[in-house]
Amino acid sequence: MLNHHQKQSEDTINKLMRSGIELFSKQGYSSTSIDQIVKHAGYSKGAFYAHFSTKEEFMLKLIKEGIDFYFEDLKEALNQKDGDLLNKFKEHSMRLVNESYKKGSSPMLLQGCMVSNELPQIKERLILQMEEWRSFLTHFYQEMKDEGIVGSPLDARTLATAGMALFNGYNLQHFVDNRIQIQDMLNVFVELLQIQEPNKKS
Repeated sequence: MLNHHQKQSEDTINKLMRSGIELFSKQGYSSTSIDQIVKHAGYSKGAFYAHFSTKEEFMLKLIKEGIDFYFEDLKEALNQKDGDLLNKFKEHSMRLVNESYKKGSSPMLLQGCMVSNELPQIKERLILQMEEWRSFLTHFYQEMKDEGIVGSPLDARTLATAGMALFNGYNLQHFVDNRIQIQDMLNVFVELLQIQEPNKKS
């Protein structure tokens, strides 16, 4: 259980993050200052620098916050070894699609990618972060291949890269035109994986 100081600190971080997501979404990363973020959240600059060293670090926190939970869910699914990997993959993937957009993390990832060439620190950290995600997904899809769930002839790393590309592509299109349903992404990816339902295996 969090003590009063920890709870206060967590509340401050959450308010700053909500403020950042709102302002970055409206104005863009480059046009939003730390002054604007803290003023919008009702804090001083000191509150910001007590938790984040730079605006770049803050942006990366926004991206990671709403996406990392997915990989924790998948790790747990792998560790359980209860033979239900396919359903857990679908369930966790749908949760990622819905929650990462709702929390603002997927739009922030798109913004991070767009400004990365101008900001070497963000570019370097995004490369490392995306490679970490890609490496884990490669391992996960290989496990699914080994269990006969994935029938695609593509190697696991190519599938991981394609999955991330679909995630970013659907989010980008939905961001521009909300008639594009990001939930459709999962159906497309299941087709790409050539999923073999247990009762349909030959």
